[in-house]
Amino acid sequence: MKFIDTLKKLLLFKLAVIYLRYLVGFAFVFASIVKIKSMRFTSIPPTEPVGYFFEAMYQTGFYWNFLGWGQFISGALLMTQRFATVGAMMFLPIILNVFVITHAINFGMGTPVITTLMLVATIFLIVWDYKKWIILFRQDHRIKVNLTTEPEDKFMTDPLWTVTGVIFIVLTIMPWIFNNHSIFHVWGIAMLTVGVAALAIKLWKDRLALKQSKVY
Repeated sequence: MKFIDTLKKLLLFKLAVIYLRYLVGFAFVFASIVKIKSMRFTSIPPTEPVGYFFEAMYQTGFYWNFLGWGQFISGALLMTQRFATVGAMMFLPIILNVFVITHAINFGMGTPVITTLMLVATIFLIVWDYKKWIILFRQDHRIKVNLTTEPEDKFMTDPLWTVTGVIFIVLTIMPWIFNNHSIFHVWGIAMLTVGVAALAIKLWKDRLALKQSKVY
């Protein structure tokens, strides 16, 4: 895992991981609301294999809601950054199941590609946090835990990212809460603005801290 440790030293990859968590988490949170609200996910008729599959799941009722809450919780945890590892662990079996389904049933060309990319992204996020779970694969007599020797990555653990994640979660569910999809263009601009603003604020804070350290 030395390759991952090397990547963790690069600002570009740190930012890539942070915003990948937001992106993947957003996709699941957004898709979960339909199921939580007991709404149909697609308008494809049951005469088509895809439509028949989704209609069967929709008709289960509670199971449909259960899928929605599973997606919502795992996606939200990812977006908080603070609990991103737990979110990615929950996310993996769900997205793996979705990946298999989209390749088993004729979903066309686009959907299988998207689910494949989401699966690869989730695996990457789990591997990125390998130090948090690798102990599960070690023999008991070889387990040594000393977290004090691991320096804190203050860039990745900045509370700003958690605050931003919470804002993203709220913005994601806003159109569904007010049941007003006509505001999607405003919502999209708001999401983009928050993402850019968070990055600008973080870089400004780090630059200011660097200047102050040089003064002292």
